[in-house]
Amino acid sequence: MQMSIHRRRFLKALGLTTAATALAGPLRTFGQATIKIGVITGLETIFGEGTRNAALMAIDEINAAGGVLGRRLEVVIGDVKTELDGTLSRTVFQDLGARTDAIVGLYRTESVLALLPDIPRVRKPYIITGATSLATDNVVTNYDNFKYVFRGSIVNTYSLVVDTLRFMGDYVYELVEKGILPNRNVVMINEDLSSGNLFMSLIGPRLGELGFNIVNQFRLAVGTRDLAPVLTQIGGTRAAIGVTFFSDPGLGTGFPATWAQTRTRIALFGINAPLQADPVVEQLRGAATGYVIADFSADAPMTEKTRPFFKNYQDRFKIRPVYTAGTTYDAVYMLAEAMKAAGSTEADRVVAALERLNIIGVGGPLSFYSRAEYDRAERERIKIETKAGELTLPNTISAGITNLSLINPHDIRYGLRKGDRFPYDGVRPVHTQIQPKDGGFDRQLLYPGEFSDKPSDPISLYQLPPHMR
Repeated sequence: MQMSIHRRRFLKALGLTTAATALAGPLRTFGQATIKIGVITGLETIFGEGTRNAALMAIDEINAAGGVLGRRLEVVIGDVKTELDGTLSRTVFQDLGARTDAIVGLYRTESVLALLPDIPRVRKPYIITGATSLATDNVVTNYDNFKYVFRGSIVNTYSLVVDTLRFMGDYVYELVEKGILPNRNVVMINEDLSSGNLFMSLIGPRLGELGFNIVNQFRLAVGTRDLAPVLTQIGGTRAAIGVTFFSDPGLGTGFPATWAQTRTRIALFGINAPLQADPVVEQLRGAATGYVIADFSADAPMTEKTRPFFKNYQDRFKIRPVYTAGTTYDAVYMLAEAMKAAGSTEADRVVAALERLNIIGVGGPLSFYSRAEYDRAERERIKIETKAGELTLPNTISAGITNLSLINPHDIRYGLRKGDRFPYDGVRPVHTQIQPKDGGFDRQLLYPGEFSDKPSDPISLYQLPPHMR
Protein backbone atom coordinates (compact mmCIF):
# COMPACT_ATOMS: atom_id res chain seq x y z
CA MET A 1 0.00 0.00 0.00
CA GLN A 2 1.55 3.27 -1.11
CA MET A 3 1.08 6.53 0.75
CA SER A 4 -0.63 9.24 -1.30
CA ILE A 5 1.72 11.67 -3.03
CA HIS A 6 0.17 14.61 -1.21
CA ARG A 7 0.62 12.98 2.20
CA ARG A 8 4.23 12.05 1.44
CA ARG A 9 5.06 15.59 0.40
CA PHE A 10 3.34 16.94 3.48
CA LEU A 11 5.31 14.71 5.85
CA LYS A 12 8.56 15.37 4.02
CA ALA A 13 7.97 19.08 4.39
CA LEU A 14 7.56 18.60 8.11
CA GLY A 15 10.82 16.62 8.25
CA LEU A 16 9.06 13.58 9.71
CA THR A 17 8.53 10.28 7.94
CA THR A 18 8.46 8.91 4.44
CA ALA A 19 7.44 5.49 3.24
CA ALA A 20 9.63 3.12 1.24
CA THR A 21 7.81 0.16 -0.21
CA ALA A 22 10.06 -2.91 -0.31
CA LEU A 23 9.37 -5.71 -2.73
CA ALA A 24 11.93 -8.06 -4.24
CA GLY A 25 11.87 -11.06 -6.52
CA PRO A 26 8.93 -12.13 -8.65
CA LEU A 27 5.57 -10.44 -8.19
CA ARG A 28 3.54 -12.18 -5.51
CA THR A 29 -0.11 -12.00 -4.61
CA PHE A 30 -0.79 -10.69 -1.12
CA GLY A 31 -4.26 -10.70 0.30
CA GLN A 32 -4.40 -7.85 2.83
CA ALA A 33 -2.97 -4.44 3.61
CA THR A 34 0.76 -4.25 4.18
CA ILE A 35 2.40 -4.74 7.56
CA LYS A 36 4.28 -1.52 8.22
CA ILE A 37 7.67 -1.55 9.96
CA GLY A 38 8.76 1.89 11.19
CA VAL A 39 12.48 2.66 11.02
CA ILE A 40 13.57 5.58 13.21
CA THR A 41 17.10 6.65 12.37
CA GLY A 42 19.34 9.59 11.59
CA LEU A 43 19.96 9.58 7.87
CA GLU A 44 22.67 12.25 8.18
CA THR A 45 24.94 9.64 9.79
CA ILE A 46 26.58 6.51 8.41
CA PHE A 47 24.82 4.50 11.11
CA GLY A 48 21.45 5.85 10.04
CA GLU A 49 22.18 4.94 6.45
CA GLY A 50 23.16 1.44 7.55
CA THR A 51 19.93 1.12 9.54
CA ARG A 52 17.80 2.13 6.56
CA ASN A 53 19.71 -0.04 4.07
CA ALA A 54 19.50 -3.17 6.21
CA ALA A 55 15.79 -2.70 6.90
CA LEU A 56 15.10 -2.43 3.17
CA MET A 57 17.26 -5.46 2.45
CA ALA A 58 15.61 -7.63 5.11
CA ILE A 59 12.10 -6.68 4.04
CA ASP A 60 12.89 -7.31 0.38
CA GLU A 61 14.06 -10.82 1.31
CA ILE A 62 11.04 -11.50 3.51
CA ASN A 63 8.61 -10.29 0.84
CA ALA A 64 10.36 -12.36 -1.82
CA ALA A 65 9.91 -15.41 0.43
CA GLY A 66 6.17 -14.84 0.79
CA GLY A 67 5.86 -12.05 3.36
CA VAL A 68 4.33 -12.48 6.80
CA LEU A 69 0.87 -13.88 7.48
CA GLY A 70 0.10 -13.63 3.78
CA ARG A 71 0.87 -9.93 3.77
CA ARG A 72 3.66 -7.81 2.33
CA LEU A 73 5.96 -5.80 4.60
CA GLU A 74 6.52 -2.10 4.02
CA VAL A 75 9.22 0.17 5.45
CA VAL A 76 8.24 3.59 6.81
CA ILE A 77 11.35 5.70 7.41
CA GLY A 78 11.42 8.25 10.23
CA ASP A 79 14.45 10.51 9.71
CA VAL A 80 15.82 12.12 12.89
CA LYS A 81 18.84 13.70 11.14
CA THR A 82 21.84 13.27 13.48
CA GLU A 83 19.89 11.72 16.38
CA LEU A 84 20.91 14.59 18.65
CA ASP A 85 17.59 16.48 18.61
CA GLY A 86 15.44 14.92 21.33
CA THR A 87 12.32 16.85 20.36
CA LEU A 88 12.57 15.65 16.77
CA SER A 89 13.12 12.06 17.95
CA ARG A 90 9.95 12.22 20.04
CA THR A 91 7.88 13.69 17.23
CA VAL A 92 9.02 11.10 14.72
CA PHE A 93 8.56 8.21 17.16
CA GLN A 94 5.01 9.32 17.92
CA ASP A 95 4.24 9.61 14.21
CA LEU A 96 5.64 6.15 13.48
CA GLY A 97 3.72 4.72 16.40
CA ALA A 98 0.45 6.01 14.96
CA ARG A 99 1.10 4.62 11.48
CA THR A 100 3.07 1.38 11.83
CA ASP A 101 2.79 -2.07 13.41
CA ALA A 102 6.29 -2.13 14.94
CA ILE A 103 9.41 0.04 15.10
CA VAL A 104 13.18 -0.50 14.93
CA GLY A 105 16.14 1.87 15.18
CA LEU A 106 18.20 4.52 17.03
CA TYR A 107 21.86 4.27 17.91
CA ARG A 108 22.31 7.26 20.22
CA THR A 109 21.36 6.87 23.88
CA GLU A 110 20.39 10.56 23.99
CA SER A 111 17.59 9.88 21.49
CA VAL A 112 16.31 6.90 23.46
CA LEU A 113 16.31 9.00 26.62
CA ALA A 114 14.16 11.64 24.91
CA LEU A 115 11.43 9.23 23.84
CA LEU A 116 11.13 7.24 27.10
CA PRO A 117 7.83 8.98 28.02
CA ASP A 118 6.35 7.90 24.68
CA ILE A 119 6.99 4.15 24.88
CA PRO A 120 4.02 3.55 27.24
CA ARG A 121 1.84 5.78 25.05
CA VAL A 122 2.77 4.39 21.65
CA ARG A 123 2.54 0.76 22.86
CA LYS A 124 4.04 -0.80 19.74
CA PRO A 125 6.83 -3.42 19.67
CA TYR A 126 10.07 -1.46 19.43
CA ILE A 127 13.55 -2.96 18.99
CA ILE A 128 16.49 -0.61 19.66
CA THR A 129 19.26 -1.35 17.18
CA GLY A 130 22.24 0.62 18.48
CA ALA A 131 21.83 2.68 21.66
CA THR A 132 23.42 0.88 24.60
CA SER A 133 21.57 2.38 27.57
CA LEU A 134 18.09 3.10 28.92
CA ALA A 135 14.55 1.95 28.04
CA THR A 136 14.85 -1.79 28.75
CA ASP A 137 15.93 -1.03 32.33
CA ASN A 138 12.27 -0.13 32.91
CA VAL A 139 11.06 -3.62 31.97
CA VAL A 140 11.88 -4.84 35.48
CA THR A 141 10.32 -1.96 37.38
CA ASN A 142 7.38 -1.08 35.10
CA TYR A 143 6.66 -4.11 32.93
CA ASP A 144 3.13 -3.27 31.83
CA ASN A 145 4.22 0.05 30.34
CA PHE A 146 7.66 -0.92 29.00
CA LYS A 147 7.16 -4.51 27.88
CA TYR A 148 7.04 -3.19 24.30
CA VAL A 149 10.71 -2.21 24.16
CA PHE A 150 13.59 -4.60 23.39
CA ARG A 151 17.29 -4.02 22.82
CA GLY A 152 18.43 -5.89 19.73
CA SER A 153 21.85 -4.24 19.55
CA ILE A 154 24.72 -6.47 20.46
CA VAL A 155 25.29 -5.16 23.97
CA ASN A 156 24.04 -2.77 26.57
CA THR A 157 26.63 -0.54 28.23
CA TYR A 158 27.34 -3.02 31.02
CA SER A 159 27.93 -5.96 28.67
CA LEU A 160 30.05 -3.67 26.49
CA VAL A 161 32.19 -3.01 29.57
CA VAL A 162 32.39 -6.74 30.31
CA ASP A 163 33.36 -7.55 26.73
CA THR A 164 36.11 -4.93 26.78
CA LEU A 165 37.36 -6.28 30.10
CA ARG A 166 37.52 -9.77 28.62
CA PHE A 167 39.49 -8.45 25.65
CA MET A 168 41.86 -6.48 27.87
CA GLY A 169 42.38 -9.43 30.24
CA ASP A 170 42.84 -12.02 27.50
CA TYR A 171 44.54 -10.12 24.69
CA VAL A 172 46.11 -6.81 25.77
CA TYR A 173 47.44 -8.46 28.96
CA GLU A 174 49.26 -10.97 26.74
CA LEU A 175 50.69 -8.19 24.56
CA VAL A 176 52.47 -6.90 27.67
CA GLU A 177 53.43 -10.38 28.87
CA LYS A 178 55.13 -11.07 25.52
CA GLY A 179 56.94 -7.71 25.56
CA ILE A 180 55.06 -6.29 22.57
CA LEU A 181 53.82 -3.42 24.76
CA PRO A 182 56.15 -2.08 27.49
CA ASN A 183 53.75 -1.61 30.41
CA ARG A 184 50.17 -1.89 31.67
CA ASN A 185 49.70 1.83 32.27
CA VAL A 186 46.39 2.98 30.79
CA VAL A 187 44.99 6.34 29.73
CA MET A 188 41.22 6.50 29.22
CA ILE A 189 39.93 8.85 26.49
CA ASN A 190 36.26 9.46 25.75
CA GLU A 191 33.79 11.94 24.34
CA ASP A 192 31.94 13.86 27.02
CA LEU A 193 28.56 12.23 26.33
CA SER A 194 26.44 9.99 28.52
CA SER A 195 27.40 6.57 27.10
CA GLY A 196 31.13 7.32 27.04
CA ASN A 197 31.19 8.75 30.56
CA LEU A 198 29.22 5.80 31.89
CA PHE A 199 31.45 3.28 30.12
CA MET A 200 34.62 4.78 31.57
CA SER A 201 33.20 5.06 35.09
CA LEU A 202 32.38 1.36 35.03
CA ILE A 203 35.48 -0.06 33.38
CA GLY A 204 38.19 1.91 35.21
CA PRO A 205 38.10 0.20 38.64
CA ARG A 206 37.73 -3.24 37.08
CA LEU A 207 40.76 -2.77 34.86
CA GLY A 208 42.68 -2.29 38.09
CA GLU A 209 41.50 -5.72 39.24
CA LEU A 210 43.11 -7.19 36.12
CA GLY A 211 46.48 -5.59 36.86
CA PHE A 212 46.20 -2.47 34.70
CA ASN A 213 47.13 0.92 36.14
CA ILE A 214 44.89 3.88 35.23
CA VAL A 215 47.13 6.95 35.08
CA ASN A 216 44.72 9.55 33.63
CA GLN A 217 41.37 10.14 31.94
CA PHE A 218 40.52 12.71 29.28
CA ARG A 219 36.94 13.72 28.52
CA LEU A 220 36.76 15.52 25.19
CA ALA A 221 33.93 17.92 24.38
CA VAL A 222 32.08 17.20 21.15
CA GLY A 223 33.18 19.84 18.66
CA THR A 224 36.78 20.03 19.88
CA ARG A 225 38.99 20.52 16.84
CA ASP A 226 42.50 21.11 18.18
CA LEU A 227 43.42 17.79 19.78
CA ALA A 228 47.20 18.23 19.68
CA PRO A 229 47.41 19.56 23.29
CA VAL A 230 45.52 16.48 24.54
CA LEU A 231 47.81 14.12 22.65
CA THR A 232 50.83 15.95 24.07
CA GLN A 233 49.52 15.38 27.60
CA ILE A 234 48.79 11.73 26.82
CA GLY A 235 52.32 11.24 25.50
CA GLY A 236 53.70 12.74 28.68
CA THR A 237 52.05 10.05 30.81
CA ARG A 238 54.30 7.36 29.23
CA ALA A 239 51.33 4.99 29.31
CA ALA A 240 51.51 2.24 26.69
CA ILE A 241 47.75 1.69 26.39
CA GLY A 242 44.91 4.03 25.48
CA VAL A 243 41.31 2.85 25.97
CA THR A 244 38.85 4.96 23.96
CA PHE A 245 35.12 5.53 23.61
CA PHE A 246 34.02 7.57 20.57
CA SER A 247 30.70 7.61 18.74
CA ASP A 248 30.92 11.24 17.58
CA PRO A 249 32.23 11.44 13.98
CA GLY A 250 34.37 14.53 14.65
CA LEU A 251 36.21 13.07 17.62
CA GLY A 252 36.20 9.54 16.25
CA THR A 253 38.19 10.69 13.21
CA GLY A 254 40.00 13.71 14.61
CA PHE A 255 41.60 11.83 17.47
CA PRO A 256 43.33 9.08 15.42
CA ALA A 257 44.36 11.65 12.80
CA THR A 258 46.10 13.75 15.46
CA TRP A 259 47.47 10.61 17.15
CA ALA A 260 49.27 9.67 13.94
CA GLN A 261 50.32 13.24 13.11
CA THR A 262 51.84 13.82 16.56
CA ARG A 263 53.32 10.29 16.59
CA THR A 264 52.10 9.80 20.14
CA ARG A 265 53.56 6.54 21.39
CA ILE A 266 50.47 4.91 22.83
CA ALA A 267 48.61 1.88 21.43
CA LEU A 268 44.88 2.51 21.02
CA PHE A 269 42.12 0.03 21.87
CA GLY A 270 38.43 0.27 22.58
CA ILE A 271 35.32 1.84 21.11
CA ASN A 272 35.45 4.02 18.00
CA ALA A 273 32.14 3.68 16.18
CA PRO A 274 33.00 5.88 13.16
CA LEU A 275 36.00 3.70 12.31
CA GLN A 276 33.65 0.78 11.70
CA ALA A 277 32.81 2.44 8.38
CA ASP A 278 35.23 1.87 5.49
CA PRO A 279 34.81 5.37 3.94
CA VAL A 280 35.83 6.95 7.23
CA VAL A 281 39.01 4.88 7.44
CA GLU A 282 39.78 5.63 3.79
CA GLN A 283 39.44 9.37 4.39
CA LEU A 284 42.03 9.15 7.19
CA ARG A 285 44.64 7.99 4.63
CA GLY A 286 46.40 5.56 6.93
CA ALA A 287 46.16 7.63 10.12
CA ALA A 288 44.07 4.95 11.85
CA THR A 289 46.58 2.18 11.13
CA GLY A 290 47.25 0.15 14.27
CA TYR A 291 44.04 1.17 16.08
CA VAL A 292 42.15 -1.83 17.53
CA ILE A 293 38.41 -1.26 17.77
CA ALA A 294 35.47 -3.18 19.16
CA ASP A 295 33.75 -4.11 15.91
CA PHE A 296 30.06 -4.93 15.90
CA SER A 297 29.83 -5.86 12.25
CA ALA A 298 32.47 -8.44 11.46
CA ASP A 299 32.76 -10.66 8.41
CA ALA A 300 33.44 -13.68 10.59
CA PRO A 301 32.01 -17.22 10.94
CA MET A 302 29.68 -16.25 13.79
CA THR A 303 26.73 -18.13 12.24
CA GLU A 304 25.94 -19.49 8.80
CA LYS A 305 24.09 -16.22 8.08
CA THR A 306 26.93 -13.79 8.81
CA ARG A 307 29.04 -14.01 5.69
CA PRO A 308 26.10 -14.27 3.25
CA PHE A 309 24.69 -11.10 4.84
CA PHE A 310 28.01 -9.30 4.32
CA LYS A 311 28.27 -10.38 0.71
CA ASN A 312 24.67 -9.52 -0.17
CA TYR A 313 24.84 -6.15 1.58
CA GLN A 314 28.09 -5.20 -0.16
CA ASP A 315 26.78 -6.38 -3.54
CA ARG A 316 23.68 -4.24 -3.16
CA PHE A 317 24.97 -1.09 -1.48
CA LYS A 318 28.65 -1.19 -2.57
CA ILE A 319 29.83 -0.57 0.99
CA ARG A 320 30.74 -2.62 4.05
CA PRO A 321 27.85 -2.78 6.55
CA VAL A 322 28.29 -0.81 9.78
CA TYR A 323 27.09 -2.35 13.03
CA THR A 324 23.60 -0.85 12.90
CA ALA A 325 23.07 -2.64 9.59
CA GLY A 326 23.57 -6.08 11.12
CA THR A 327 21.48 -5.36 14.19
CA THR A 328 18.65 -3.81 12.15
CA TYR A 329 18.63 -6.68 9.67
CA ASP A 330 18.30 -9.11 12.58
CA ALA A 331 15.66 -6.92 14.26
CA VAL A 332 13.39 -6.95 11.20
CA TYR A 333 13.68 -10.74 10.98
CA MET A 334 12.92 -11.04 14.69
CA LEU A 335 9.75 -9.01 14.26
CA ALA A 336 8.73 -11.06 11.24
CA GLU A 337 9.26 -14.35 13.08
CA ALA A 338 7.44 -13.06 16.16
CA MET A 339 4.43 -11.99 14.08
CA LYS A 340 4.35 -15.42 12.44
CA ALA A 341 4.53 -17.14 15.83
CA ALA A 342 1.84 -14.85 17.23
CA GLY A 343 -0.35 -15.29 14.17
CA SER A 344 -1.04 -11.59 14.45
CA THR A 345 0.42 -8.09 14.37
CA GLU A 346 -1.41 -7.16 17.60
CA ALA A 347 1.19 -5.55 19.86
CA ASP A 348 0.79 -7.58 23.04
CA ARG A 349 0.80 -10.88 21.16
CA VAL A 350 3.93 -9.89 19.23
CA VAL A 351 5.65 -8.86 22.47
CA ALA A 352 4.87 -12.25 24.00
CA ALA A 353 6.27 -13.98 20.91
CA LEU A 354 9.45 -11.87 21.03
CA GLU A 355 9.94 -12.95 24.63
CA ARG A 356 9.90 -16.62 23.48
CA LEU A 357 11.94 -16.03 20.32
CA ASN A 358 14.99 -18.20 19.61
CA ILE A 359 16.39 -17.93 16.08
CA ILE A 360 19.76 -17.65 14.35
CA GLY A 361 20.82 -14.26 13.03
CA VAL A 362 23.80 -12.41 11.61
CA GLY A 363 25.13 -11.49 15.05
CA GLY A 364 24.73 -14.95 16.57
CA PRO A 365 21.96 -16.95 18.23
CA LEU A 366 19.15 -14.45 18.90
CA SER A 367 16.99 -14.54 22.02
CA PHE A 368 16.07 -12.07 24.73
CA TYR A 369 16.74 -12.43 28.43
CA SER A 370 13.63 -13.18 30.48
CA ARG A 371 12.50 -11.81 33.81
CA ALA A 372 13.10 -15.25 35.35
CA GLU A 373 16.74 -15.20 34.19
CA TYR A 374 17.12 -11.71 35.62
CA ASP A 375 15.72 -12.82 38.99
CA ARG A 376 18.12 -15.77 39.10
CA ALA A 377 21.10 -13.60 38.16
CA GLU A 378 20.20 -11.09 40.89
CA ARG A 379 20.66 -13.85 43.49
CA GLU A 380 24.04 -14.87 42.09
CA ARG A 381 27.26 -13.15 41.04
CA ILE A 382 28.66 -13.45 37.54
CA LYS A 383 32.19 -14.78 37.08
CA ILE A 384 34.29 -13.69 34.13
CA GLU A 385 37.54 -15.58 33.54
CA THR A 386 40.47 -14.01 31.67
CA LYS A 387 44.17 -14.79 31.38
CA ALA A 388 44.86 -11.82 33.66
CA GLY A 389 42.58 -13.17 36.36
CA GLU A 390 38.96 -13.71 37.31
CA LEU A 391 36.38 -11.00 37.84
CA THR A 392 33.34 -11.51 40.03
CA LEU A 393 30.62 -9.05 39.15
CA PRO A 394 27.13 -8.26 40.43
CA ASN A 395 24.41 -8.61 37.83
CA THR A 396 23.11 -5.09 38.44
CA ILE A 397 25.11 -1.93 39.07
CA SER A 398 24.10 1.67 39.71
CA ALA A 399 24.58 3.93 36.69
CA GLY A 400 23.45 7.38 37.73
CA ILE A 401 19.87 7.89 36.60
CA THR A 402 19.32 4.17 36.17
CA ASN A 403 20.58 0.70 37.02
CA LEU A 404 22.30 -1.50 34.46
CA SER A 405 22.06 -5.28 34.44
CA LEU A 406 24.30 -7.62 32.50
CA ILE A 407 21.42 -10.08 32.28
CA ASN A 408 18.47 -7.77 31.74
CA PRO A 409 14.95 -8.61 30.54
CA HIS A 410 14.36 -7.74 26.86
CA ASP A 411 18.08 -7.25 26.13
CA ILE A 412 19.55 -9.53 23.49
CA ARG A 413 21.42 -12.49 24.97
CA TYR A 414 25.14 -11.76 25.22
CA GLY A 415 27.58 -14.62 24.56
CA LEU A 416 28.89 -15.20 28.07
CA ARG A 417 29.48 -18.92 27.63
CA LYS A 418 30.51 -21.37 24.96
CA GLY A 419 27.66 -22.49 22.74
CA ASP A 420 26.67 -25.89 21.46
CA ARG A 421 26.06 -25.22 17.79
CA PHE A 422 27.90 -21.88 17.58
CA PRO A 423 31.03 -20.63 19.37
CA TYR A 424 29.00 -18.67 21.95
CA ASP A 425 25.53 -18.90 23.46
CA GLY A 426 24.58 -15.41 22.29
CA VAL A 427 25.85 -12.45 20.30
CA ARG A 428 29.43 -11.26 20.64
CA PRO A 429 31.25 -8.22 19.30
CA VAL A 430 34.76 -8.80 17.99
CA HIS A 431 37.95 -6.74 18.16
CA THR A 432 39.66 -5.91 14.89
CA GLN A 433 42.82 -3.99 14.05
CA ILE A 434 43.10 -1.60 11.12
CA GLN A 435 46.17 -2.78 9.19
CA PRO A 436 47.74 -1.82 5.83
CA LYS A 437 47.09 -3.99 2.77
CA ASP A 438 47.93 -3.47 -0.92
CA GLY A 439 48.12 0.30 -0.64
CA GLY A 440 44.87 0.42 1.31
CA PHE A 441 43.81 -1.16 4.56
CA ASP A 442 42.50 -4.38 6.02
CA ARG A 443 40.54 -5.27 9.14
CA GLN A 444 42.36 -8.05 10.94
CA LEU A 445 40.17 -9.90 13.42
CA LEU A 446 42.11 -10.43 16.65
CA TYR A 447 39.60 -11.41 19.32
CA PRO A 448 37.87 -13.73 20.11
CA GLY A 449 40.63 -15.87 18.68
CA GLU A 450 38.15 -18.51 17.49
CA PHE A 451 37.10 -16.17 14.68
CA SER A 452 40.63 -15.05 13.71
CA ASP A 453 42.94 -16.28 10.95
CA LYS A 454 45.17 -17.91 13.60
CA PRO A 455 42.99 -19.43 16.33
CA SER A 456 46.04 -21.09 17.87
CA ASP A 457 48.01 -17.81 18.13
CA PRO A 458 45.87 -14.70 17.62
CA ILE A 459 48.43 -12.54 19.48
CA SER A 460 50.81 -12.90 16.53
CA LEU A 461 48.29 -11.08 14.31
CA TYR A 462 48.68 -7.79 16.21
CA GLN A 463 50.85 -5.07 14.62
CA LEU A 464 52.22 -2.08 16.49
CA PRO A 465 51.10 1.29 15.10
CA PRO A 466 53.66 2.51 12.50
CA HIS A 467 54.98 5.32 14.68
CA MET A 468 55.65 2.89 17.56
CA ARG A 469 57.79 0.41 15.62
